[in-house]
Amino acid sequence: MLILTRPVNSAIILSNIYDEHGNSLGEIEINIFKDNRVGVKADKSIDIVRAEALETEQN
Repeated sequence: MLILTRPVNSAIILSNIYDEHGNSLGEIEINIFKDNRVGVKADKSIDIVRAEALETEQN
């Protein structure tokens, strides 16, 4: 797990990301907002799912 600490109103950009078939995916931008809010901007081909939703589905 990668853990980064960023100030409010900043962003992290992930690039050089590939899917399981080796296809390059677009950049993923993670925005940090006040009040513990996070925004994720990514290509529509990328599924973004909260971990607790996956845990509920697996049980």
